[in-house]
Amino acid sequence: MGEEMKKEYLHPYSNPRTHNMGVERTTETGLRACVDWVGATFKNIEMEQLIFDVLKLNSDDFSNGDGNYGYKESFRYGSIVIYFNGREDMGLHLELKGRGCREYENLGKQTWKELFQSIFAHQGYLTRLDTAVDDFEGMFTIPKLVNKIKKAELISPFKLARVLETIKIHSGDVNGMTLYFGSPQSDIQIRIYDKLAERKGTNYNVSEDIKVWIRTELQLRDEKAMRVAEIITSKEDGEESIGETVCGILKHYLRFVEKGKSKDTNKRRWKTAKFWDKFLGEVEKLPLTTITEEKTVLETKEWLKRSLAPTLALVYKAFDNDIDQIAEIIDEGCNRLKTKHYEMIRKHQEGIKKAPIVCETIRATEK
Repeated sequence: MGEEMKKEYLHPYSNPRTHNMGVERTTETGLRACVDWVGATFKNIEMEQLIFDVLKLNSDDFSNGDGNYGYKESFRYGSIVIYFNGREDMGLHLELKGRGCREYENLGKQTWKELFQSIFAHQGYLTRLDTAVDDFEGMFTIPKLVNKIKKAELISPFKLARVLETIKIHSGDVNGMTLYFGSPQSDIQIRIYDKLAERKGTNYNVSEDIKVWIRTELQLRDEKAMRVAEIITSKEDGEESIGETVCGILKHYLRFVEKGKSKDTNKRRWKTAKFWDKFLGEVEKLPLTTITEEKTVLETKEWLKRSLAPTLALVYKAFDNDIDQIAEIIDEGCNRLKTKHYEMIRKHQEGIKKAPIVCETIRATEK
């Protein structure tokens, strides 16, 4: 890849930091970085190789599922999905969405650097790679960014910004806002949104300690996805210095500025807004974080169906269709429920009663 492409992504190298896989980390200002989507296509390997050699998993843990993207079938382990049975030239497609990324991290088989190395070693091609920065302190708000754009205080190669609002119909309250730069199909899209509002809107289990949660996502496709993964794999501290890479991308695509009292009409000579300078400075320090997330009741039910349904059926059939055998197992489980389980039950039942009716409005904000 040419020097011009490298300059777009690379950022001045800073001091290496000690690696600490498996621990959820933020900076002192409450930021963390994570991988939030991995899509990779393999043209020259079999399913067993992808599962054993690339993912370091066991095929016995996978079950059959529906197809997508032109593939007729899939092989699934929770939210870790491999699509197959497409056209002959389509090969296999691995997809880890946000939940799949968290599940793969929690299995502890490989670091992200090791997974990307495995993908490259088996001639895999990254079609999509999303990285996310979570801000739990509120270094800025989405309305603040929108206001800056409306005042023409953003310098960017993007021509348009789009704003999506989710509104509660019964009250008219804004239930969340997302700011988009670039299209979903382009080689890069940046999304900044209120993750806390999104989670609460879907009745997700969110810790009461979290009062603010703004997420900045970089969605990279094809060559740009490959380039970032190559940076992670090529550097000795590739995971630890992910913040430098993300910071470099954000600096290239978004610079919020302050006009101040200056009469200079050349925005490029205006100073970078203090809040944005501070945010980028903290992003630059970030390593990749492994995130542990609680399952919802519905996700737990789906896991139970995928993983334990055959075992329960075996017990049921072995005892001449005696449902009391299953009831006995459930009774034992009830006796072992902990506080976290009752909290999941409470939130699930509240969600059923209070699920909000919302509508979404979308508008384009021209720079």
